[in-house]
Amino acid sequence: MLVPRYFFHVSDGDEFPDLQGTVLDDDAAARTEAVRFSGQLLSATPDKFWSGQEWKMRVTDDTDLTLFELMFTASCSAAMRMP
Repeated sequence: MLVPRYFFHVSDGDEFPDLQGTVLDDDAAARTEAVRFSGQLLSATPDKFWSGQEWKMRVTDDTDLTLFELMFTASCSAAMRMP
């Protein structure tokens, strides 16, 4: 049985295609990995997240078919002053 390969493409104003992919057991494992990886990336560069750009992870199979996406945006009210 062939184990699927998933690609985790990130866009945060810049494009970061996943050219290698990750072999995982199934779609449920890919969803878990997408959440884990997203959290890791967002926590590594929190200031960039507040730039107003939408942050997105698009997960595809090896034919580049989009299986699911995670999208994050952040905004502050006018009452909040950003440094």
